[in-house]
Amino acid sequence: MSHELITVATLSSPVEASLVQNELEAAGIRSFMSDEVAVGMAWYLGNAIGGIKVQVAESDVPRAFEVVHDHEPVTITEEDWRNTKGLDGEAGDFDEQWEEDEAADAEVTDSDLNQMVDRAWKMAVYGIMFFPLQLYSLLLLAKIAFRGERLSVEQRRKVRISYFVNTWMILVLLFLAIDASTRFFMQFQ
Repeated sequence: MSHELITVATLSSPVEASLVQNELEAAGIRSFMSDEVAVGMAWYLGNAIGGIKVQVAESDVPRAFEVVHDHEPVTITEEDWRNTKGLDGEAGDFDEQWEEDEAADAEVTDSDLNQMVDRAWKMAVYGIMFFPLQLYSLLLLAKIAFRGERLSVEQRRKVRISYFVNTWMILVLLFLAIDASTRFFMQFQ
């Protein structure tokens, strides 16, 4: 009796290969997958590797081909992606859904602005210990300024503190650089 494995199906996705393997095992045929990890992790190499191979023992090949032949690949049409019904399953008013989505998007942009203000404030404070963060904070503050959105009282306070800390740090570093260069050139006179 030969223990050689024979490839009965070659598939391009790990999901479909798993479906075929499940059908084979449901029919009582022990199966193995070859190259599923490589294709799953580096999908772009799937064609070079030859896809995912579903293999069975040589004695199970005739029955396995019957099961694989009966397997129909899952196809998704454009109609499957269209939502012709509301969230409750009935035909819905899409204008109301559109307005709800717009309101949710407005909340997301407000949250995005709040995150940007918080990040600029934190980077200004952390930049006291590590200067390059000041530059990132200034970049975020410039983005906030050019967005043109109204800031809440708390956000304005954080932006002002960030500007103050950034300006103070840049002035201190500029003073230290001028002092160091002056001492360096005085050394040669």
